[in-house]
Amino acid sequence: MKHAPGFTLIELMTTIAVLGVVLGFAVPGVQQLVQNNRQSTQLNTFGATLAMARSEAIKQNTRVVVCPSSDRLTCATAPTGWQVGWIAYVDRNSDLLHTSSATGCNEGVTTLDCQLIAQGQLSGSGTLSGASGVLGLIGYDGTGAAFCDSNSDRVPESCSSSVTYFTLCDTRGAASARGLAVSATGRTAVIDKQPSGSALTCP
Repeated sequence: MKHAPGFTLIELMTTIAVLGVVLGFAVPGVQQLVQNNRQSTQLNTFGATLAMARSEAIKQNTRVVVCPSSDRLTCATAPTGWQVGWIAYVDRNSDLLHTSSATGCNEGVTTLDCQLIAQGQLSGSGTLSGASGVLGLIGYDGTGAAFCDSNSDRVPESCSSSVTYFTLCDTRGAASARGLAVSATGRTAVIDKQPSGSALTCP
């Protein structure tokens, strides 16, 4: 009488044990990879908005503003995390407030704001926070230079490089945080420390 080939109970338990050990090493690595990719994508998305806003400011020789927005229509009225979403708009009336208008982008319109980008909330549980210089907005003038409004008086001011950066954090905390710094000329750079050299911090 022939026996059908197969696994004994001991062989099966050994295989399951080995598989468990392998997965114990592999799963954290996969999670890390997913979080790193998400972080890079989100930082690149935000950086692309800033680059586009600067480009439009130069092209139209006018002021372009980027601000956090949860409804994709108006700037947040109080400092809030940028992970809720943001908008970029041509600030034609120079009040640093976005006035939503269906005709603002029409040719020949000179007094109504023109919305350029409306970005929804970032996926995941991460936070995107602005340093004190860019809590509520960051803007660009016709030369492409950045301007800030750190005291929220709706009057543009020069940006201080030490507080003109954004920090993206996820569940891993400050040790894995990455940031985006904005220079006085308006160009961005990915950072893993504050411009001062201190470690990035998470809310």
